[in-house]
Amino acid sequence: MSGLPPSFSFGVDAKKSKSTTNSSGTFSTTTTPLVPDWASSLTQGVAGRVNGLLGVDPQGLVAPQHALQSQAAAGAAGLGNFDFSYDGAADLTRGAAKTSWLDPHMSAATPFASGGKARNYMDEYENRYLNDVVSSTSADFDANAGTVRAQQALDLAGSGAFGGSGAALTQSMTEGELARGRASVLSGLRSRAFETALAAAGGDADRATQARVANAQIALQDQAQKVGFGLQGQQQQLQAASQLAQLSGAYNDNVRANIGTQAGLGATLRGIDDAGRQAPFTSTQQIVAALSGLPINLFVGQNQQGTKQDTSTTKGTEIGVSANVGLG
Repeated sequence: MSGLPPSFSFGVDAKKSKSTTNSSGTFSTTTTPLVPDWASSLTQGVAGRVNGLLGVDPQGLVAPQHALQSQAAAGAAGLGNFDFSYDGAADLTRGAAKTSWLDPHMSAATPFASGGKARNYMDEYENRYLNDVVSSTSADFDANAGTVRAQQALDLAGSGAFGGSGAALTQSMTEGELARGRASVLSGLRSRAFETALAAAGGDADRATQARVANAQIALQDQAQKVGFGLQGQQQQLQAASQLAQLSGAYNDNVRANIGTQAGLGATLRGIDDAGRQAPFTSTQQIVAALSGLPINLFVGQNQQGTKQDTSTTKGTEIGVSANVGLG
């Protein structure tokens, strides 16, 4: 019960006196109720208790806000400040949504692997073969041809045919054979030089082609790996943002639960205080109700007195006093 104190009313209605005169005016009687002392004192005590409550300040009957309720109200007012890590989660999410770092990888040229060409390596191998092999062989052949010519000249001189036509024919044939032999040897050496250089250059060209293909593959793998690392980093950012958001939600839920608990407990304690403030009126109301239920009328007696009157004729009159004190 809260607010203003209730009004009380309870009653003991007893006739104090009654005067009756007959129509002829010859006789009158008076009846007086007899109330027991215990009933009279009990009624007066309850009336005094009710009277004592009349001076109570109604504002004092209202329990003030409990400290826990004030604390809960302050916490509820500051709920917007308990965002914990929502801002951090939002920043991580925005960061993961940015893909501008992919632009260089997306616009990068596709690695190209061109085939190696043997001609790019021919000169180095062929020139070396000609210089080291053909030139020395040619010099050896020329030296040997000189030896042949000198021996033939000695042979012709010994036979006495050095200055004749036969010697000239013999020398001509020898020179032809020497020339053909020289050409045959050198052409063979040059042919082998080309083949040898071509084989070596072809191997270099194959290795160059394989290296270029491997470099192109490595470049593609490197680019894909870097993109993969970037996407993996973004995924980790999103996971971290999700965890932060969950932690923030759990934290806020806990704060709200604490506020609700404080408010509920504060309301309970305030209700206890309020009930204590209303206790005098509540108990008085119960006492008045109990008094009203007592059958006091069963214990009330009466006293009658009669008087002879000779001359006056009076109509019947009734004089009574009533008192009502009760809880309205």
